[in-house]
Amino acid sequence: MPVIRLYPRSSFLLHILATRCGFFLTGLGLAVWAPLVPYVHARIPMSEATFGLLLLSIGLGSLCCMPLSALFTGKFGIRRTALSAILLLASALFGIIFVEQLWLMAVTLFVFGGSLGVLDIVFNIQGMIIEARSGRSMMAGFHGMYSLGTICGAMLVTLLLMAGTSPVLSPLLAVTCILLLGLWSWPGLLSRKTRSDVNGRHWPNPMIILVGLMCFIVYLAEGAILDWSALFLVDYRGLQPSSGGLGYTAFALMITLGRFLGDGLVARLGRVRMIFLGGLIAAGGLSLSLMTSHWLFALLGYGLCGLGCANISPLLISSLNHQTHMPPHLAVTAATTIGFAGVLAGPALMGMIAQHSSLAHAFGMVALGLLLVAIASSGFRTP
Repeated sequence: MPVIRLYPRSSFLLHILATRCGFFLTGLGLAVWAPLVPYVHARIPMSEATFGLLLLSIGLGSLCCMPLSALFTGKFGIRRTALSAILLLASALFGIIFVEQLWLMAVTLFVFGGSLGVLDIVFNIQGMIIEARSGRSMMAGFHGMYSLGTICGAMLVTLLLMAGTSPVLSPLLAVTCILLLGLWSWPGLLSRKTRSDVNGRHWPNPMIILVGLMCFIVYLAEGAILDWSALFLVDYRGLQPSSGGLGYTAFALMITLGRFLGDGLVARLGRVRMIFLGGLIAAGGLSLSLMTSHWLFALLGYGLCGLGCANISPLLISSLNHQTHMPPHLAVTAATTIGFAGVLAGPALMGMIAQHSSLAHAFGMVALGLLLVAIASSGFRTP
């Protein structure tokens, strides 16, 4: 089990606020990238295929650095690891603004993805420890702050750009916000190192792998709706291209709402029932978007899918604190890394299925996967 000493009870609120702040700044840092994509594409001449490969650098950076997060927290502690990753994130965003060479942009995006991957793991570890210390469900609310950060980050930079602010100044303001949030959260980040028992086993057992695979499906669904819902609404439901983003907007807003409501619902229903109902609602919502012919019902379906997905991964990660096979911080790292592979695999799998069948069938496979998540939740015995 991890050995971490918290601050005195009187300052426990500081830990909670710092954890919320950490999740928020991670979402903010990720979302700042999206409005900058057209400017990067215009600044560095490249083909669409090359640009697609360039974007893989973000995912590869996260996937490579996530497994190292437990090592970093074990050697340096959560506080130092988080603050180092925040500085790397700010440096990467600074580089994205100015870099003009393709190879250097690939390195910059790799660092960008790697720092986000480390922050994702580190704040999940801190969140799990704080939740266990509090004795009540808190992880859904923490992840709600992440979702709120993504919305605020995208809106901040987009509105600044629309108002005529330069493509250099807009992200610099966002970077300043990230650094200030990191500085503000510093006192509430856990400073002790995570250490595992000498006789502990460090390979994930089937339950931890199952958690990772369930996260894989949920992350794949989120990535599929992000990358493909606009195309589906335009090609299959007759929306104008300018309105294609409404699908993901409905999905993201309901995820955020669902996460802020999640902790209260967990207290009433329990984790297992919440995961089960979440999988059913998500699968049903995505199926509704496929079965209806009107775009409004399709948007309703995407919203229901977001509501269902909202609390599955936070509760799965939280459940790892109740297993005794691995130290929780190692279990979180293993399961989250497996799950994040869904973000990388999602676009490719959707494209392959759509190429050989149709985009509707591809989304149907995702809905089936979400239904399997609901069924698999019966294997959990946590409260």
